[in-house]
Amino acid sequence: MVKEKNPCFDFHCHSTASDGALAPADLVARAAGAGVRCLALTDHDTLAGLEEAGAAAREHGMQLVPGIEVSVQWTSRELHIIGLAFDPQHPAMLALVDYQQQARVARAEKIGRKLDKAACMTGAYEKAVALSGQVAPGRPWFAQVLVSEGKVRTDQHAFNRFLKQGQSAFVKTPWLTVEQAVGAITEAGGVAALAHPLSYGMTRKKLRSFLADFVEAGGQGLEMLMPRLNPNQVLTLNECLRDFDLLASGGSDFHSPQQLWLELGRIPPVPDNVVPIWQAFAPERALAF
Repeated sequence: MVKEKNPCFDFHCHSTASDGALAPADLVARAAGAGVRCLALTDHDTLAGLEEAGAAAREHGMQLVPGIEVSVQWTSRELHIIGLAFDPQHPAMLALVDYQQQARVARAEKIGRKLDKAACMTGAYEKAVALSGQVAPGRPWFAQVLVSEGKVRTDQHAFNRFLKQGQSAFVKTPWLTVEQAVGAITEAGGVAALAHPLSYGMTRKKLRSFLADFVEAGGQGLEMLMPRLNPNQVLTLNECLRDFDLLASGGSDFHSPQQLWLELGRIPPVPDNVVPIWQAFAPERALAF
């Protein structure tokens, strides 16, 4: 049971297991130094960092909640769903990760071929693999390769010039559907929440249309405890929580120490009028403060 009203938590962050800058153990150490008492490592479509992060969390006297950030396809959009407090060894989660990783490998190989042509490179995929240590490097790793090769000035320039939708090296990926992703998370005893809901460029009407489908699929949470939201954004998200009977999740979306505005644990307190997502965690994975 949760004994503190506002424990210091962070339910959205990334390590080198996907596109973060810190190894899982270093990420946990940094979170502990920031006062985080409960952390969810939510790498993109992988559970590879959980074992290392769990061992580090025990050393620091923290609790690690199993987490993942799953890319899904909804209509023509790519959206991200956070899974929390599931059984990482459940067959449904293992199948989800296997499918997503295969899709990521195919995408990465195709991005590499496109960059070899568009940016006049040789072996872009192999270089991204070597840099990341992954067979399925995400676009941020390709951005770093482009910077190191002198093809662009910055990571953002790489996205704007080659990697974002509409540019020459963008590759659309056949992600799982919302129903498939949420179904796997809940079958494994976890809770699904929509990640950074205001980052997709959806109108208010479109966001609410998605949330209706999300709730019907079994989704229970909405990430709304995040850094740098303005009052109008907070109002929009509070209305969504109320109208769809969703639980409030939150996290920094930490990737790198260079992103000072996304520091671990820098989460707004849980307001009195919302129910935090940990209230839905299975008893064996509930927060124990």
